[in-house]
Amino acid sequence: MRTSKISRLIYTNSGLAILALTSSAVHLLWKWPRSDRNSGKASASVSPTLWQPPSGILMTNDTTDNNPEEAVHCFALSKNDSYVMSASGGKISLFNMMTFKTMTTFMPAPPAATFLAFHPQDNNIIAIGMDDSTIQIYNVRIDEVKSKLRGHSKRITGLAFSNVLNVLVSSGADAQVIY
Repeated sequence: MRTSKISRLIYTNSGLAILALTSSAVHLLWKWPRSDRNSGKASASVSPTLWQPPSGILMTNDTTDNNPEEAVHCFALSKNDSYVMSASGGKISLFNMMTFKTMTTFMPAPPAATFLAFHPQDNNIIAIGMDDSTIQIYNVRIDEVKSKLRGHSKRITGLAFSNVLNVLVSSGADAQVIY
């Protein structure tokens, strides 16, 4: 596998692994090995190892051209760590984290997705920040945009659902925070 720089990095919600998205649109997953020295949980005394399913499948995003390094890379993990939704300038992909298989792809660019967030209570609902400054609320299960939110004048740079309130907060390259 060609080495490329890490564009995005996150601990899984369980804290048992680290997921990265490279500039070449490939995901890498590191897990802590179980041993007599470690229970498999994140630890500074044991280094994580790069993990792949037995099939050898790689989670690779769709890209719009031959230069994925130029794309805005983004991903989000479902609350239970079972799925990762990800984009690297092309279609958005939904991957199974256990098998690395692509479950579905949707929303071809343009505009490209620039930030992704799962709804905290429903893994089927996602917020997608776009390069055209809009936010789309999308239901993966029925493959439908439920609503399109406007308010920013430049691309979306951040999205966060409240776990307590029924609120989505967004930030944009226009230096605005909207809730």
